[in-house]
Amino acid sequence: MNKMRDHWIDAGDYTMECCLLFDRWVLRWIFTECSYYEGDYVTDMAKALYRYPYIDAFCRAKAPECGRFLDKVRAVPCGGWTDDEMREAEKAILQAQETFVVYAYPEVMNQVNYIRYWDAKYLHWLADLTDKVVLDVGSSTGRLAFAAAKKARRVYASEPCDRLREYMRDKIKAESITNMKVVDGEAMCLPYEDAAFDAVLSGHVVGDFYDEEIAEMTRVTKDGGWLIICNGDDEWKRSAPDEELVSRGFEWFRHKSQIGGIIYDYRKQVKK
Repeated sequence: MNKMRDHWIDAGDYTMECCLLFDRWVLRWIFTECSYYEGDYVTDMAKALYRYPYIDAFCRAKAPECGRFLDKVRAVPCGGWTDDEMREAEKAILQAQETFVVYAYPEVMNQVNYIRYWDAKYLHWLADLTDKVVLDVGSSTGRLAFAAAKKARRVYASEPCDRLREYMRDKIKAESITNMKVVDGEAMCLPYEDAAFDAVLSGHVVGDFYDEEIAEMTRVTKDGGWLIICNGDDEWKRSAPDEELVSRGFEWFRHKSQIGGIIYDYRKQVKK
């Protein structure tokens, strides 16, 4: 991880077999047309999967909705590709989908810049979580959840990736943490009743569908409770806070990370 500034992984360290570790929703993202891929995604996917026919079978069984895309991949005629050509295509696919690759390897995820260099003090500056019931949305390896558990009465870590959930459960057991529970859930479909939490945390989660994500997080927050968006620390020098969050009533707070980035965190008190 540390040898690449602009990427989370070096794709040369991985193969397409990591797909066997992915959740169904991740397979849906990967095995469909990819607008941000620089190249012919279908053809390169055909090259990348050529040596792994069992991955095609696995994906069709676990995520049948991927079948249409995989049919397109199967229809690409083999052009007598060399091993080097297939490997280069494989690496290109994995580099483009590196976010999902690290989800499958929690120890690698922990070395991603925004987790590795983050300090829990930034969370505790935003809100006093002492004796509070807290939900962390999109917990990943538990950066926010474990920090919150130091003070909160109870913390629920909601995470849609099975490998990351199991990592947190193992850590909870190893460290004998008694006030934290890990559950399956995603930002727009949280498995909780209305007004269940004193504070709802997230970091690097809100942004794909602002209104829907914020509305669902607000739903499960008590009147007078807090929505906290506490981002990790990286090297990006941001010049302004997120206008979408500011326009929706979030306060913002700025600090400089230890690796030179300008980081913005946010909070909003819920009024119902």
